[in-house]
Amino acid sequence: MKNAVIITAAGSGKRFGDKVPKQFLKLNGKPMFLWSVNAFAAIKSFKQIILVAPLYMMRALTLKYKNAFECVAGGEERFDSVRNGLALVADDIDFVAVHDAARPLISKNDILAVLKEAEKMKAAIAVEKTKDTIKMVSESNKVLKTLDRIVLRNAQTPQIFESLLIKKAYLKKISARTTDDSQLIEKLNVKVFAVETKFPNFKVTTKQDFKLAEKLLNKRI
Repeated sequence: MKNAVIITAAGSGKRFGDKVPKQFLKLNGKPMFLWSVNAFAAIKSFKQIILVAPLYMMRALTLKYKNAFECVAGGEERFDSVRNGLALVADDIDFVAVHDAARPLISKNDILAVLKEAEKMKAAIAVEKTKDTIKMVSESNKVLKTLDRIVLRNAQTPQIFESLLIKKAYLKKISARTTDDSQLIEKLNVKVFAVETKFPNFKVTTKQDFKLAEKLLNKRI
């Protein structure tokens, strides 16, 4: 079995409020994106690691990390960046994982759990149970109804798909409102299966998230 991972690191991270995109800031001694690179590199079946980065950073990253991963420039939207990454996926790759560089806490065990489900069912994503009560609200801020959180999950990454399947999905026209890759698979009428993560895997969006990630990574070392 040969697998590839596309790690999306081309975002500007405006909400974080720093001049350098947060995924390139030092987190416990190394750039945030490198935690994800190392997590996938620790799994032998991942033969290709593709980092999608801002165009202006590509030369420096390629020179510094050489053979650690392949690098490709990001696009205007996240799905453009993933499409650019897919263009580098080799023909003999069986499964493709897509992972956010802003989720540096992803564990090897959780990656393997999602991969195992994808190998059985063709498409699987990491999720966590929704803790909050979720309201459906109108444009005028009127509460329309309360959703049953028992069946609600927060989508995470990695999201892992059969290689031919994700490539087929990306040949279709993609709506600007698309927020994750599994939506594209759903539109092909293919069932996507959810795997609950066992370890923290939140997305670093704010400086508070960054500090929490540092504390949790310190406990692992």
